[in-house]
Amino acid sequence: MTGITVIGNHDFVLGFQLAGIHNTFIEENVEVRVMSLLTEKEADILVMHDEDYKKLSTGLKKRIRESVKPIVIAVGSLEEDDLRMRIKKVIGVDLYKK
Repeated sequence: MTGITVIGNHDFVLGFQLAGIHNTFIEENVEVRVMSLLTEKEADILVMHDEDYKKLSTGLKKRIRESVKPIVIAVGSLEEDDLRMRIKKVIGVDLYKK
């Protein structure tokens, strides 16, 4: 599986499915699925809700920060700079730089 993968509860995932993203997992407890996706490198980009991200264990968050593939994007109220730094790490270019 490659491309964009979305994981979360039904309401969160549904919007992405309507936008045409087919690699989705409806999970109430996302930690096990995230670990699997990180281990197997089954996704290029993994999108999840920031509330789910906050619930992940400290060790898993560290693995996510150190991971090049997949890049994990927490959608919601997390700081934009965190996303900026992760994108810069993956592609090597600061897209926000003016």
